[in-house]
Amino acid sequence: MLDVVLASAALVLASPLFLTIAWKVKRESPGPVFFRQQRLGMHMREFTILKFRTMYVGTAESPHHDYIRQTMNGDVPRNAHGLYKLEREDSVTPFGRWLRRTSLDELPQLFNVLRGEMSLVGPRPCIPYEVEYFELHHMERFLVPAGMTGLWQVTERGRASFREAVELDVLYVRRFSLMQDLRILAVTPRQVLRLNGTV
Repeated sequence: MLDVVLASAALVLASPLFLTIAWKVKRESPGPVFFRQQRLGMHMREFTILKFRTMYVGTAESPHHDYIRQTMNGDVPRNAHGLYKLEREDSVTPFGRWLRRTSLDELPQLFNVLRGEMSLVGPRPCIPYEVEYFELHHMERFLVPAGMTGLWQVTERGRASFREAVELDVLYVRRFSLMQDLRILAVTPRQVLRLNGTV
């Protein structure tokens, strides 16, 4: 009920921002406004996640797959910004970089929340191939719905490796409570305003 009420209110309040971002995405590079990708939610059910498109059409997915494998094996150092993030400057549009930095590319996931595929708070919705590198206890993250924000996003964000992020997802599930969700929701706007997103 909390998800539906808050997601509906957010969509209404953010509708002018939605239209502005959609116009800017479409104006900057050819292609769709939304980026669609298969993700895994609660009980590993697949669903199509929505984001504002931040990359040029035709960008290959294989470099990200390789990066996930390397970071799960501990083979990836932090980048120049002190973050664990794949550098793909040539693939990300200028406006897309700003959207990622502010996390506004995530706004369309409010529709996923209204469809019951996600929650406002929960583990990061992972890409199916990422599960290849999970350990057994990491599967606990699928006991609750995936979220737009979560423990990882409001504590470590890009400063955590992929493995560390998955461990935080498991910790979130083990401490799951309404009060924890409310605390995460309360802190999320501050994190966004600090521009601690993807650089």
